[in-house]
Amino acid sequence: MVRTPDANVSGTDHGGAFRMLGSIGNYREVTMTEPAPVNTTQLRLSRTPMDMAKAVLILLVPIAILFALYVFFFGGNNVIPIDPSGTYSTATSSANFTVAQPSGLSDKWKPVSSAYADDLLRVGYIAPNGDGIQLIESSHPANALLDSEVSKSARTGTAVSIGDTTWGQLNVPDRATNALVSTVGNRTIIIRGDTDFKTLQEFASALR
Repeated sequence: MVRTPDANVSGTDHGGAFRMLGSIGNYREVTMTEPAPVNTTQLRLSRTPMDMAKAVLILLVPIAILFALYVFFFGGNNVIPIDPSGTYSTATSSANFTVAQPSGLSDKWKPVSSAYADDLLRVGYIAPNGDGIQLIESSHPANALLDSEVSKSARTGTAVSIGDTTWGQLNVPDRATNALVSTVGNRTIIIRGDTDFKTLQEFASALR
């Protein structure tokens, strides 16, 4: 025989305890689940060309702003001149020919490069109109120098007097280059550039 708890024994409410246990037993079990993994490859493939273009544009905008600041406020497009006097001095003391230098040019002419080696002098300038020219002087044979510095193609020229010197005025269509050439004794001078003859003649007239 099984005795059921007496609710009045010792003043203990066993029925209340059973009811509480029953209530506890009614709670459902909570199951913790992890989120599903994200397929990053699929996300990348789902991006449209327009999305990629927008991303690139976002990157380019600050670069364009920085470039504009550099150009307009910090002179980023200004020519940085050099001092070619040292190269002229080295050539004057070492060359097997008399070195000619420009004198009296306005400060709008900017020297930007210079080099002397193997009896060959090169000095580059930016003209006032923004075109680049190069002064070349050497004791190398004139024809070989013209082949290497102007063009190996057929050259036609017109004689032009600039000061006391007669120059050959050459046009080289395959290079869009004009050149002035003067050979006196063992020295050949070439002034060349992708510019007009007026600019070349202005420079030639300043050589001393």
